[in-house]
Amino acid sequence: MADEKASAESNRIGFGLANARIAIVKRAKAVALVPALAAFAAGSYVVLVPERYTASALIQIDPRQAPVAAANPAATPAPAAFEAERRAIQKEIEVLRSPVLIDRVIGELDLSRDPEFEQPPLLSRIASPFAKAAPETITREEIAARLAIRRIHNSLLIGVRFTSRDATKSARIANAFAVAYVAEQTPGAASSDAATTAASEPSASERVFASLLNQYGYTRTLTGARVVQQAQVPAQPAGPKRLRIVAATALSSLVLMLALAVLLERNALLRARKVQKTLACPHMTSLPAMGPEEDTHMPARGARLIVAEPTCPYAEAIRAACETLSKRPSDNGGRVILVASALPGEGAELFASNMAHHLAVAGEKTLLVDCDFRSKVLTQQLAPHATAGLLDQIAAHTPIENVILRDSLTGVHFLPAAGPAPISIAVPAALRSVGFSQAFDGLKSRFPTIVLAAPPMLDATDARVLAELADQIVFLTAWHRTPHIVAKKALAMFGAHQHKVAGAVLTDIAADDDAGLMSFGAIFREIRRATRLSSLDRAA
Repeated sequence: MADEKASAESNRIGFGLANARIAIVKRAKAVALVPALAAFAAGSYVVLVPERYTASALIQIDPRQAPVAAANPAATPAPAAFEAERRAIQKEIEVLRSPVLIDRVIGELDLSRDPEFEQPPLLSRIASPFAKAAPETITREEIAARLAIRRIHNSLLIGVRFTSRDATKSARIANAFAVAYVAEQTPGAASSDAATTAASEPSASERVFASLLNQYGYTRTLTGARVVQQAQVPAQPAGPKRLRIVAATALSSLVLMLALAVLLERNALLRARKVQKTLACPHMTSLPAMGPEEDTHMPARGARLIVAEPTCPYAEAIRAACETLSKRPSDNGGRVILVASALPGEGAELFASNMAHHLAVAGEKTLLVDCDFRSKVLTQQLAPHATAGLLDQIAAHTPIENVILRDSLTGVHFLPAAGPAPISIAVPAALRSVGFSQAFDGLKSRFPTIVLAAPPMLDATDARVLAELADQIVFLTAWHRTPHIVAKKALAMFGAHQHKVAGAVLTDIAADDDAGLMSFGAIFREIRRATRLSSLDRAA
């Protein structure tokens, strides 16, 4: 039942009218420009396509070619008579399209030298791009592709249509086919058959045939095939329908962009649900990708972005995460928050630093600890001149309080990882030592809130050891960059401390995902990320 409710809610989120309107407004630039560009490209193409003219000739086939039973409804049931007549006329249509008749027309009009028929049809070029056919074969195929033969209603009339770039040529070739077909016919049927046909009641097809002849102003002739109406030179081109093509292209592009906008918005709205389903933990917030000035080199400004730009989207996301953590108070009153990620460069250090600065500004006595004893990223950014740190004090069995620094602007306290001098003790041994446990107990008694910036979990086991000391764990992952299976593997490494995970924070989320009007670059990145996520989900 819960799954059904979630599915129903998912559908409402994805296809609600209100959200659809928001999706279209946010991506209005692409929704408007892409159809315009598509229409311009289609217009440029159809302008280059030459006009086509179609001429039609009308042939009356010899009624004696139809079965005698078809002319005598009393002798043959109506469906059988109709089918026999249809087959007879279809046979004559095949004669009109036969290679023999086509070659005859080509020879009479010397079409083999016509430049219009020297290139094979487009479908043939697509089907066999590297095949080389003889010139006579190319001409025959091109003529056949432009020739259209069809029966007029249910009568004994056959229409011969031919399409060419030249209006006069289209009429000349259509008439040539009609004349060639009539010339091929020889008087063959017995006169008694004709007399029988003339004496009996006219069939339904003959009645339609007679009405069509009257429409064109001809008398009803029942002896031999003949050209009832010669093809006239068309005054107007039959194609291309330029306006129709441009309009259809623009409309289809518009529909495509509207659907794409809705799908992208649905993907963004369902992000929290996807996080909870994939990582089995709540989605706390999403951090926008850092700009060039706060990139992965971690300048000091990026570590204090909550102070430098308190109204930016990144600062708002930090405040949202702190508010979520405040709803999960610790049992002993104080709290230790561990910030960890699966891989390097996912922003765990920046997040831990900004969180600690925000809590300090909010009035909490907060200690930020750089626990990445190998890379010492935060130490290099916040205290590049520190001569000693946590690891140095543990190795020397000296008080940790001696190396704690304080930011006079925000009031946050900072404990560097280590100084520049080599340390004799290994990191795993230092974390498991009695001195570290005692030192940490002392820190908890002095600072109600401690934020630990852990190294990447898949690079070292330090985060698993630090999880034993933590009350709350915040897990960061670059949602559009880190494979989901890798993030799940890192979370599983917490083992028995999995229940401490307060939620997942998504990094590398475009800041303009929630903007009122997205730029073209933002929409392109959104499509690229959605494609990448789909491939990662399939791989997982």
